[in-house]
Amino acid sequence: MEKTSIWTLFLTLCTTIAWTLSYAQERETPQVVISNVRIFDGVSEELVKGNLLITGNLISKISTEAFDVPDATLIDGGGRVLTPGFIDAHTHISLIAPFDQLENEYSAIYVGAAGGQMVENMLMRGFTSVRDAGGASIGIQRAIDDGWFNGPRVFSSGAFITQTSGHLDMRDRTNAHSHVGGEHSYAEKIGHYAAVDGEAEMLAAARQNFRDGATQLKLATNGGISAVYSPLDIDQFTDTELAAAGFVAESFGSYFMVHAYYDNAVSRAIDFGAKSIEHGHLMTEKVIKKMAENNVYLVVEALMSTSEAPPSFTADQREKFELAKSGFAPMIELAKKHKLKIAFGSDVFLTKEAYALQSQEWVARSKLFTPFENLVQTTSIGGEILALSGPRNRYREGPLGVIKEGAYADILIVDGNPLADITILADPDKNLSLIMKDGKIYKNTLK
Repeated sequence: MEKTSIWTLFLTLCTTIAWTLSYAQERETPQVVISNVRIFDGVSEELVKGNLLITGNLISKISTEAFDVPDATLIDGGGRVLTPGFIDAHTHISLIAPFDQLENEYSAIYVGAAGGQMVENMLMRGFTSVRDAGGASIGIQRAIDDGWFNGPRVFSSGAFITQTSGHLDMRDRTNAHSHVGGEHSYAEKIGHYAAVDGEAEMLAAARQNFRDGATQLKLATNGGISAVYSPLDIDQFTDTELAAAGFVAESFGSYFMVHAYYDNAVSRAIDFGAKSIEHGHLMTEKVIKKMAENNVYLVVEALMSTSEAPPSFTADQREKFELAKSGFAPMIELAKKHKLKIAFGSDVFLTKEAYALQSQEWVARSKLFTPFENLVQTTSIGGEILALSGPRNRYREGPLGVIKEGAYADILIVDGNPLADITILADPDKNLSLIMKDGKIYKNTLK
């Protein structure tokens, strides 16, 4: 009897200690209460009045009732609209200069430093997550996570995978392929792109990207507008090469996206497992229906697709630009008709001035989609795309792009109602009152 009592006392003591430690740890975890806001949850068009309790980096509670949490940081939203942090699903954070300059003038250190400034600017525009669609961005991704500078969550594709004479093959005419007397270019060596020819090279490049820390792969299955040596209409990669990319992506529990414009390039990519089509301007209804049937996402950039060609373009680049531009509006109408899931992309790069246009994407998209459609595209749909990277996703504590209990505390408070006028988001300095990522406040101008 005495032994039983001692054992019971011991267990009680252990339980008490464990509870005390747990309580103390919870007390030490920073908490934030955001009150008096109208919540856009990323999914529903209805704004719901409520309050949020954020514990650490997650939204722990949402209620219509006020929270009484001692020692919490208190933020009164003043009846403003609260949204999930925005997601730009098509960026190039390391392509900070024209391709020939990336090849010949800018070192990896320079690219990292400039890219670090670009991502901090993106965060202050309200983009708390971005998907990098090719370039030497994995180092920037890691530096943000390691706390060297502020920036969004970066889902990096690593080196853009192309072929000889494909989009983003940055070698000049004096540098032949390494198999025929040339050598790997500097831009290729530091991870901006990988020009592959054949199954073995595709396997190696794809595996290397994941080894370096990529969350997904990016391939080009058509040529590019800005490419110097790549016709827009060429079909890039053989079936064997595409199958190799699909195999590697699946084996790593992730996926691949493709840069493509024409039916055949898109259709073949879908056959080998592509989950996201970038651009797609010249697709017909047949292939758009195939995308819908296979739950393939479409990522479009309205500003770059409807603007005038850059003055620096050559005659060949300008011709390709105008061709793609002519197909953009009809493609969008077909995509809406077949209810494709469309995500927000900006695709601005090459200069500081170009990157600064990211927020102007809201204005361009306002002519194509309703404010609600635009907000869903850059929140919950963007979050779905990021989640496709499965175990390669480094942020798996909760979902992104939504406001719900258990989700990441990536939160914005807007001065104005973006569901009435989406273009107010084009002026983030004025109209974003609060920017929070991972439970940490980066901007708060609320009184």
